[in-house]
Amino acid sequence: MSYQITMENKVAVVTGAAQGIGAAIAAKYAEAGAQVVILDVCPESCAAELLQGLSKYGKKAAYYLCDVSDSPAVAAVFADVVHRFGRIDILVNNAGVVADWDKSYAINAKGTYYCSEAAKPYLEKTKGTIIILTSASVFSGGTGIPQYVTTKAGSYALTLFLAREYAKAGIRVNGIAPAVIMSKMLVERFGSEEAAREHYKTVMPLGRMGEPEDIANIALFLSCELSEYLCGEVIIADGGRMHIG
Repeated sequence: MSYQITMENKVAVVTGAAQGIGAAIAAKYAEAGAQVVILDVCPESCAAELLQGLSKYGKKAAYYLCDVSDSPAVAAVFADVVHRFGRIDILVNNAGVVADWDKSYAINAKGTYYCSEAAKPYLEKTKGTIIILTSASVFSGGTGIPQYVTTKAGSYALTLFLAREYAKAGIRVNGIAPAVIMSKMLVERFGSEEAAREHYKTVMPLGRMGEPEDIANIALFLSCELSEYLCGEVIIADGGRMHIG
């Protein structure tokens, strides 16, 4: 028995999707038939390969150069998305940074709130869903980057707050808390992809580190009818490290 998740006729907005986890989520939605809209501070040329890859699914992804910490700019982008595509069904608050305290707070916490508020009136019409990317470090304490852990804790708290507030409007809000996911930053830290994989092979109970597609699969689940009774949940995607590691 198989089950195919379809996002046909749905419009999905993914922030911070030029690369990494956001790009994987955008690709997963496009594969399922959604009209994908990407918001990022990186020029469109940064996502040229991604956009070309998404086109094979039959719809040209829309790309907006937008700083999610700029509330008026965010509101204008969401209004334009609805003008172009008629609706918004899904918002994935993926944009996040490892930076100084002020920028970390501006993007990881305020940006998440601004995008959610801008999308709310449109999601209310479609009874849509919001997914917030927080971090497993919120629960473990993380190491070495207090501003990241603190502001990601803010996005975790926002997930619970917005779930309660938006449920009245028929909007589901859930979160994903990834642990270590393969990324360019991780490769730079370990010197090579192979070295990174080898290190986490012995650290993670499942014997491997996470991949961006692992998180994209969870996002797809949280966006479809299979999860329609989930609201205010945060799924910890850490290969079992926190609870059985």
